[in-house]
Amino acid sequence: MQLSNFLRWARRVTAVAIFLGLAYFFISFSAKATVLWHALLGLQVVPGILGIASGGLLTVLLVFLLTLIFGRLYCSILCPLGIGQDIVYRTGLFFRNRKKCRSRYTKAHNVLRYSILIVVALCVAFSFVLPLVWLDPYGLFGKMAVNLGRPVLNLITGTAREIWNPAATLAAAILFAALSLTAFFKGRLYCNTICPVGSLLGIISRYSMFRVQIDASACTHCQLCGMSCKSGCIDCDNAVIDYSRCVVCLNCISQCPRQGIRYCFAWKKKVPASKPVEQTVTGMSRRAFLVAAMGAGVGIVLLNRFTEKKRVRIPSPMPPGAGTLERLKDNCVACHACIAACPSHIIRPAMGDFGWQGFLLPAISYKNGFCSYDCQKCQEVCPTGALRFMPLEEKKRVKMGVVRLKLENCIVEKFGTDCGACAEHCPVKAMIMTPRDGTDKVYPKTNPRICIGCGACEFICPATPKAVEVIPMSEQRMAKVEVDGLGF
Repeated sequence: MQLSNFLRWARRVTAVAIFLGLAYFFISFSAKATVLWHALLGLQVVPGILGIASGGLLTVLLVFLLTLIFGRLYCSILCPLGIGQDIVYRTGLFFRNRKKCRSRYTKAHNVLRYSILIVVALCVAFSFVLPLVWLDPYGLFGKMAVNLGRPVLNLITGTAREIWNPAATLAAAILFAALSLTAFFKGRLYCNTICPVGSLLGIISRYSMFRVQIDASACTHCQLCGMSCKSGCIDCDNAVIDYSRCVVCLNCISQCPRQGIRYCFAWKKKVPASKPVEQTVTGMSRRAFLVAAMGAGVGIVLLNRFTEKKRVRIPSPMPPGAGTLERLKDNCVACHACIAACPSHIIRPAMGDFGWQGFLLPAISYKNGFCSYDCQKCQEVCPTGALRFMPLEEKKRVKMGVVRLKLENCIVEKFGTDCGACAEHCPVKAMIMTPRDGTDKVYPKTNPRICIGCGACEFICPATPKAVEVIPMSEQRMAKVEVDGLGF
């Protein structure tokens, strides 16, 4: 029992440390903590699956192996959304009537949760990632931390520098309220009913090496273990546990007065009491799997026909490394790590910039700054590879857009005033000042071939309306190299 208590507290301390670490990075990103940031991001399932091509396979295999050995430990100590729900649920115990706080065994909603898992899996297979944008626990946590946590913190400290989007903050507030209320009253209901990661790991955890097991000979059906189970997966009347929903919190062990429940090696011999639940899950889920797979397959084929990938014009640039708009939509879960990491605060959640499929994906606005020539923070922290990491010299040539000059708005043209701010700030000399015949004034001139669309000229331009602006590109390319004043 002492070992179980030690494991329970070790789990709690580790979970809180990971939760606070991720919350700190999202809300108040520190460049000095990049190594630890990568270590925490390297253990998130959905980013690992989407980033398999960029090294995420190791993450997926590691989490699957961890689950096969210890059960759904990922959900208890590594998933920030799951840990956050535990904190809310635990807090609720201090404010609610003790009798109403007691958990009860509930039957698993297998048809719903496995249907969601199949639909999401098929969508990802068909490169349609939008469902994961709204269901991935890591992505949901990131959206709430960046779009709700940061504005609240900046409002309290009075250090706001970003331009916040009210719609994104409202969406984050609705998500936070819905998940918090669910966790407050129902514990891990979201994790065991809707979350595709929880459903996937639940399939594996049913056969894990170590599990919480009930000694039927010692059990008096006192209900104490079931009352402490935030997943509602302990059937005290029959002394069985639904391992697909157990998140290995170990709270039940400390509640048993006869030490009839323990966390131990489970491969030596199957526990007879656990069979009814597993047989029910398998038997009931078979038809749900078949129906959901057929329906989802037909739906996604039809959806692909109505959402053919076309080259479109976009009103806002994409962060460097996105490649194409379709690639960004196929790989990004809108976790907003890039928004948190951007030192210039120019990356923001997209509203209608990229269409309905690109809602809340990262977009760039030059109203508050420009993309630093030597910066790769957004690429460094992207966990899915949606923003492809590349050598710095290659990043410096990524063409996010192309400059357009409206000379009639330039203050040199309108007022005869010397300026040249755009040329001074252009890192690739795509903006230069040239004399005009018959005058002693110099006027701006553009070289779109070598322009990378960093937005320095647009941001610094003092004219109203702007005399220079960046025209975004839905397909990023490599800019030409400047040689002797010419682009090649």
